[in-house]
Amino acid sequence: MSKQRLLVLFARADHPHRDPVCATLAWLTAERDRLFECYFAAPASGGHFAGGHPAYARPEELRGGSIAGGHHLEQFYRLLVEFDVEAALLGSGPFDGLLKEAGLRLLASSDNVAEFYWQLLINLEAKRADGLLVVGDGGRPQGVPLTAFAYPEITNRRLLAIAAGDATALEALRGDLALEALWLAGTRPKGAVVIEGTTVPTVAAQTAWMARRWEGWARGYMLADPELAGRWTPHAVRNRLVALFGVPQRDVIELMRQQLSTQAVVLGRLQEDHDLAELSKTGVSLQQVDPARPPFPVLRERAPRAVPTRAHETHDPDDAQLERWATDRRVLASPLFWTGMIGELENLYALSDVLATTRLACGVVLTAPSFQYMPHPPLSLLEVDAALGGLAPRVEALLGSGGIGAFLESKAPPERLAAALRQAVETLAEQVGGRDRVPAGWWGVMDAALRPIRPPLLTWRPDPPYLRVRRERSRPLAAGPASDDIDRVAFPDGRSGLVTRVRLALAASFVEPLHPFDGYAPGAPARAVLEAVRDAGFQYAFTKAALGPRSRVVGDIEGLTVMNHTAGRWEGATPFVSVSSLRDLQRAERKLASQQRPGWLVGSIATSLWALSGSRWERGERLREMCQWVAAGGASGRLVNVPPRVVARYARLLASRHLLDNVNAG
Repeated sequence: MSKQRLLVLFARADHPHRDPVCATLAWLTAERDRLFECYFAAPASGGHFAGGHPAYARPEELRGGSIAGGHHLEQFYRLLVEFDVEAALLGSGPFDGLLKEAGLRLLASSDNVAEFYWQLLINLEAKRADGLLVVGDGGRPQGVPLTAFAYPEITNRRLLAIAAGDATALEALRGDLALEALWLAGTRPKGAVVIEGTTVPTVAAQTAWMARRWEGWARGYMLADPELAGRWTPHAVRNRLVALFGVPQRDVIELMRQQLSTQAVVLGRLQEDHDLAELSKTGVSLQQVDPARPPFPVLRERAPRAVPTRAHETHDPDDAQLERWATDRRVLASPLFWTGMIGELENLYALSDVLATTRLACGVVLTAPSFQYMPHPPLSLLEVDAALGGLAPRVEALLGSGGIGAFLESKAPPERLAAALRQAVETLAEQVGGRDRVPAGWWGVMDAALRPIRPPLLTWRPDPPYLRVRRERSRPLAAGPASDDIDRVAFPDGRSGLVTRVRLALAASFVEPLHPFDGYAPGAPARAVLEAVRDAGFQYAFTKAALGPRSRVVGDIEGLTVMNHTAGRWEGATPFVSVSSLRDLQRAERKLASQQRPGWLVGSIATSLWALSGSRWERGERLREMCQWVAAGGASGRLVNVPPRVVARYARLLASRHLLDNVNAG
């Protein structure tokens, strides 16, 4: 069977023509019956980008995983297995030696954009372009360059495109091509026709204008800052997605709310968690992605094939054992690791190692796209027996939130949440070989109704400094940061005096910013949410309602066992209820043990803060410490570490014996 041809553009992330060239290659390769992908080489922090104005972040913080930690080489070799790969090099990159070693055909190789284009057009035997487009940055409205958002114009009109400011490239390429200009902030090139857009000087208005200009072509939308939009251009063009961005993001969500509402899930990343609330109210879930997470999204396009899970013996305790534990007032423990976004699959490399070496029984919360983008190890280790180096049967997959993406479920229209869950279950059943192999457990981002409270001004933390002052986080300036702002906020270079630096360091230690939802607390679990979960075929669920070290079930949702979290703290930001340290687990164990009643110790862990290629160096050892502690039975040795499915059976048993408190759905 012949492989599908794939052209990969390798370029420096800071190459000035990176985005226009990428958009140009997207339509050129489609016309020559090839798939297309890009890889932009640059330093990357490997950590979790938590949002905010991109101009206030270091470039490496915006670029996803590191080359080694993100397993980019491994994914590159997967490309070679799945596709007939060709390459185009816009300058030097980290894979140049490997490309030569693999004997790949180079269709172009030059740092000079004009020379690059001439080589490419000849080797592709491409048809003549319909024009030449010079793309500017639009004057960087609100501090955001617009160049990366021009791809719908370039691809739909079959244009060669270059970035503004390169007179030599312009002269070499223009020939008799019709010359146009888009988003120019300076003098237009001689003879160029300027594409007139909106005069509203915000990035939300400019990207919404581009989306409406090509509304007839678009099948959906992304929420992407310039770095993300540029890196995901091949995927966006392949799937006819138009990138939107706003400062704040909710501005563009409001401008495009009707258009966004036509899709079930949107790719992108958030500026703040209120963005997720706005999407949820529209009935749209979020599937979070980052640049280079995954390194080559085109792998999703490989020839589809079912990956049936292998049946294995679970060796779960029988009902008699659960009865004995209940009589002995034992507490079952099962951490839940939230890593359900496509951009969080990188977590699974470190997480699978920690779970295997500590032999921890736990749940890993995923979504249907997790299985689609990673039908291989480490995710597939969930179905490989531990005796063979896998994680089964101790580690169990759960499906998270909307199944296809993340909602604030209590804010989503119930029918949209139900439809998303049905879609996720059907998609996953087809891939893994039947509905009976789809995860039986469900986990919500926020299934409980949120009730307003007064934001705390002081807070106690389990780690020093124990008492911290809460202060509202400063908002991005409406006009975007000036260069002086960026230097001061994001790139301190030692110009401040020693006293100032000491004062700022102390303030950073004792002052903690308020999170977007610190003015709220979880109320009752939403009945419509849990009924949608039950109707989608799930057997048990974990609610964010009734947080606290006392085991409770939601008793009035027939056919679904719903358990509360008994470990962790309210964070005021997604995933809202999470375990932040070993002390959170120790505190929960002490309080549960003091009640002298059976129950469970369950807490969620935001895995990206612990296991991404950058995060693991800061917190990886503490993650291992938590896993070891739970697997060993806690400080008392009386915790029983089991998978979540066993906790659910235990909860049903305890509820039948009236040994649990009930919570009513609202």
